[in-house]
Amino acid sequence: MDVVKKLVAFIVTLAYLSSAIAEDICVQKGPCSCVFSNGTGIDLSAAVKPTFYQVQTYESRKNGTQFELQTYYFHPCFDVDPKVNSTKEGDTCGKPLSICRHVNTMDLINATTDTFKIDTGAYNYLGSTNFTKFTSDGRSIVYANGPSETIVLLVCAETESNLQVVSLKEPDQIVLQFYSPEACLRQVEEFGRSFGSTLCIIFFSCVIFYLVVGVLTRKFLMGATGLEVVPNLAFWTELPNLVRDGWLFAINGFKLPTRGPGPVTTPDPNGYDSI
Repeated sequence: MDVVKKLVAFIVTLAYLSSAIAEDICVQKGPCSCVFSNGTGIDLSAAVKPTFYQVQTYESRKNGTQFELQTYYFHPCFDVDPKVNSTKEGDTCGKPLSICRHVNTMDLINATTDTFKIDTGAYNYLGSTNFTKFTSDGRSIVYANGPSETIVLLVCAETESNLQVVSLKEPDQIVLQFYSPEACLRQVEEFGRSFGSTLCIIFFSCVIFYLVVGVLTRKFLMGATGLEVVPNLAFWTELPNLVRDGWLFAINGFKLPTRGPGPVTTPDPNGYDSI
C-alpha cells in the first residue's frame, strides 16, 4: 500500500505542476501569433504590409580599408517573393520567404581619392513561415534555417512598426528586433478555462468535499474531538513525505529501492507481498 500511496501522490503532484506550467506557455496558433491559456497573446497580422521591413548595418574591416553593408528584409505572417534580379552565385532568395539578407562589400582601392570597389554580394535566405516557432514567453519568433537560425525579438512599442539589428556576433544565430504596437500583449481569443485549470478545480473540490464530509462524520457520528476529527489524519500528516518518496520512486524508474544486506524478512520488502 505504501507504493500505491507514493505513486498516487506523485501523479497528483505531477498533474498539478504540469497544468501550472502549461498555463504560462504561449501556444503557437500560426506563423505570427501565439495565445496563452487566458486568451491573451501576440498577433502580428495587423503589421503586415505589401513590402518588406528593412534595416541596414555597416561594419568596418581590415583597418578601415573595407566596409560591409548588410541589408535585412523581414515580412511577418506569410512569405513574400523578394523579386531578386541578381544572378550572382550563392543567391538563395529567389523564392517566397520571410527573412532575407543582402551584403554589399566596398574595398578601398585609392585612399587619396577615397575610391572604393563595390562588390554586390549574394542574397541569403534566412527563414520562412514554414519553419517558425514562438518561444514559450511569446516574446520571440525563431526561424529555423538548419543548422542556423534567425531570432526576431518582439518588442511592444507605440510607434510605427520597424526592424532593428540586435546581434550579428554569432553567424549561425542572427538576432533582429521588431518594434510594433502589434507586438503588445492583448486579448487574442475569448477566454476559456484550460484543461489543467479544470483538472485542478475538480481535484481540490473533491478534496474539500471529502474533508468536510469526513470531519462531520467523525465529529457527530463517532464523537471525535480536536485533530481526531480530520479523516485519515496520519495520511495527511505524512503527505509531504509521500510526495517526496513519490518523486524518488519515479526517478528510480518506478522500482523499489534495492534491499540492503541483512537477514531475510517475511514478506520480502522488495517482493509483491510488501506492496
